[in-house]
Amino acid sequence: MRKIIEVNMGIELRQMMYEEASQVANDAVGSIRTVASFCSEDKVMELYRKKCEGSMKTGIRQGIISGTGFGVSFFLLFSGYATSFYAGARLVKAGDTTFSHVFQVLNLS
Repeated sequence: MRKIIEVNMGIELRQMMYEEASQVANDAVGSIRTVASFCSEDKVMELYRKKCEGSMKTGIRQGIISGTGFGVSFFLLFSGYATSFYAGARLVKAGDTTFSHVFQVLNLS
């Protein structure tokens, strides 16, 4: 439960960081004449990049965690299938059952 709360807080934090970066971009576009007259386009772009860094790091970290969890869950799922097929093949080879019975059992799981 704690992990779910931390993930939700991470999402809210990342969203807040994106909103701050969006505000910088909105202000720059809204006052483009002023930005251009002072030749500060590079400064505004650097400020925008800095505002996006935190949310990007948070997003990458969350992507790695969720991707790893997703990969582990599929690994366990397909490992279970592989083990079931292996055990079924051994039973068919020993003559204890037929392939159709093994396949019926695997379709139920």
